[in-house]
Order: sequence, then C-alpha cells, then structure tokens
Amino acid sequence: MLLYPLCLYLSNTHEVRSNPEEGKGRTDIIIKSQSSKYTSYVIEFKHGNQTDDLNTLAGEAIKQIKEKKYDVNLTGRIIHIGLGLYSKNVAMKWLVKQEN
Repeated sequence: MLLYPLCLYLSNTHEVRSNPEEGKGRTDIIIKSQSSKYTSYVIEFKHGNQTDDLNTLAGEAIKQIKEKKYDVNLTGRIIHIGLGLYSKNVAMKWLVKQEN
C-alpha cells in the first residue's frame, strides 16, 4: 500500500502503530509524533462496495475517529484522515485539530 513508504519516511520522528487500542476502540493507523514540533496522524479506513459513495465513507471514518476519541493520547497538531476505499478507487477527507 502507498502508506508503507510514508511510514518508513516518518519512522525517525514518529512512532507508527497499526491497529492500536486507543480511546473507545481500535483505529487502523496512528502516526504519533515524538516531538511537539511535528504533526501526529490518525488514519481510519472504510471499505465499501461498488454502490457505496466513497466520500460518504471517508466522512464516516472521520466521524468514527472523533466519536471514539482515537486521538486521546496525542498532543500538539493532529490530523484525522478518513479514507473511503473500493477496489482501486479512494476518497480522502481530513480534519486538522490543534491541541494546546
């Protein structure tokens, strides 16, 4: 998947965890900054079928990140990323959250 090279690139400045238990459940990927000068990311995938609207699925992924508080252990600038997927098609939405 395309995210693998991104995770390798960030491995010196971030802790990359797949399917960790955070907040009220398990998210797909957390990329946690090791320093407040870098951004942390929460990534959630929603897989659909040919009749699903991928933009809707991406929005549902963002909603799930917020509702289940997957970012509870992150500080600083956090980006929530929702991906709606079907076959080779993808839609992405994101939300920037600034923690104090």
